[in-house]
Amino acid sequence: MSTYALHHRRLGTQVGLVLLLPLCLALGLAVTVVRDAAAHHHDTVVTERRAYVALAATAVTRGLENERGALALAGGKVTDQVGQRRLETDRAVGKFREDAEPGAADAALAPRLDRARTALDGLDRARAADLGRSGDLPTAVSAYHEAIEALGALAFAPGTGPAPRAVDTARAVRALAAGTAALSAQRALIDAAPDTAALSAKDTAFLARQDGQRHYAAREFRAAADARSASGQDATAIDDGCLAAPLARAAEGKRPARAEWGTCATRVLDRMHEVSASLQEQSLHAAATARARAWEALLAHVALVACAVLVSAGVAAFVARRLVRRLQRLRRAALKAQHELPALVARVSRAPDPGGLALDVTPVDLGATDEVGDVTRAFDAVVREAVTQTCRQVVLRAVVHERLAAMSLRSHVLVHEQLDLLGRLQMAEGDPDALDAFFRLDHLANRMRRHGENMLLLTGAAPGRAHPRAEPLVDVLRAAASEVDEYTRAAVHQPVPAVTVPADDVSALTHLLAEVIDNAVRFSPPERPVEVSAELLPGRGLVVRVRDEGSGIPRERLDALNVLLQGAPSADWMESEQIGLHVIGRLAAHLGARVCLDSSWRGTTVVVHLPAGRSATAPAEPPLE
Repeated sequence: MSTYALHHRRLGTQVGLVLLLPLCLALGLAVTVVRDAAAHHHDTVVTERRAYVALAATAVTRGLENERGALALAGGKVTDQVGQRRLETDRAVGKFREDAEPGAADAALAPRLDRARTALDGLDRARAADLGRSGDLPTAVSAYHEAIEALGALAFAPGTGPAPRAVDTARAVRALAAGTAALSAQRALIDAAPDTAALSAKDTAFLARQDGQRHYAAREFRAAADARSASGQDATAIDDGCLAAPLARAAEGKRPARAEWGTCATRVLDRMHEVSASLQEQSLHAAATARARAWEALLAHVALVACAVLVSAGVAAFVARRLVRRLQRLRRAALKAQHELPALVARVSRAPDPGGLALDVTPVDLGATDEVGDVTRAFDAVVREAVTQTCRQVVLRAVVHERLAAMSLRSHVLVHEQLDLLGRLQMAEGDPDALDAFFRLDHLANRMRRHGENMLLLTGAAPGRAHPRAEPLVDVLRAAASEVDEYTRAAVHQPVPAVTVPADDVSALTHLLAEVIDNAVRFSPPERPVEVSAELLPGRGLVVRVRDEGSGIPRERLDALNVLLQGAPSADWMESEQIGLHVIGRLAAHLGARVCLDSSWRGTTVVVHLPAGRSATAPAEPPLE
């Protein structure tokens, strides 16, 4: 399985990843909400900018119309009145250029702004047109028309997705802009016409065309105007009745009376400009209000989303941290139990009275009633039960050892009585065949005694035999070989160091070597002997080697067997198949000796190293034959 799987990660990482997914989804939804609020705020900003630009454009348009009207009245001459009008127009143009700077334009308004700027850049050419009382008056009047038309196209236009009321207001403002442009052109032509009774056919056609545009604008204005965007009087402002008679005369080719016409046209134009300004002011106010509300809504959305995310993340982090910390405490308790339970088991095993031993098993109390608390209490119950069962097992083993020791001791006494009886029978018997049978019985009884002593050793008792005196090493080697079933295969190599074994160690060393030789005989070919040799190392003690010619032992198993030879705990021999090695380890510990195995393809060698002091150099004595 891949090591990058989630369950290979730390618990904090897993919980963090689980919480990260819903948090990311919440953040995605929050970003969508904030983005929509930001888009709405941007739309209101665009609407407000367009309203500012429309107001500035309307002011320039009115200035141009007034300038053209003054120039027409002056007969094309630049009088003080004309100069004053041009100064007002230039100030309006400057304000327009400031409000309509490139950074304030959105993508939809930019082309119309560029057209208006280009038209205003050519204003000097329009001002140079001949509005005198001779020449082509329609062409001269139309010189200002390009700039006025371009500025009229900038009439208030709301941003994307506006309300119906804003759309109607925009239609009304555009209709007023078209109407003022047409009526201003009519006023300029009539004011500039010569003081004659008739107008030229070209002049009459121009006036008719402009009148048609004004009437169309009037219909558009009436369709768009309502009680909220314009009052009832505003709805009729674009078509004042005073214009009818003068324009009827103009349609017949007669020039209207200058005073009557000028007063009426100026009043209507002023009224139309007032209504347009009022509507645009309302639109600007509505756009500013909408922009402020959109900004407040955006801030509210951002604050709400931030608070929701922070609270959610905080609560999730708090819950996750508490959960992870509790699980980490449980993990530490489990790891602590993993290290302390073996030590506790060993202490219980070594205790003389395990039943009365005070066991300090500290419970893991997380103070929770949820699933983690249930796991904690179950873990405590498992630990307590493990310790309880360990104590019971130790007590049971102690009882078993005690019973086995008692039974082994009884068998040991019976075997000793049997050996004494066989010894007396051998001394009284003269028949060679009977003596041979008694010898085999004696040999069998000695092996039974050794196995009984093995049980005593494994149950923790001391070696059962005691020897009355020190013996030469060669006799100890032969005695050990004689306790083996196939004792004839055990060959003691000469010379054997002339050393004696203390009386207290004779029985234990004989027993140890007998177990080693018996093991070598059983695990070597039947036709091959087992070699027993001894070597005295000056200042380092005595070394006895038992070598067989078996198939050898693998290195891994050899290491495990050497561990057993160092002396295993009393609880291990009952679960082991190598009981003989446990016996050897116990005897080696009693003698203070060190036993190890060495194996190769030629066989296995058991090395028994007795430290200095466990043997002594003695005068040469004739060995026992």
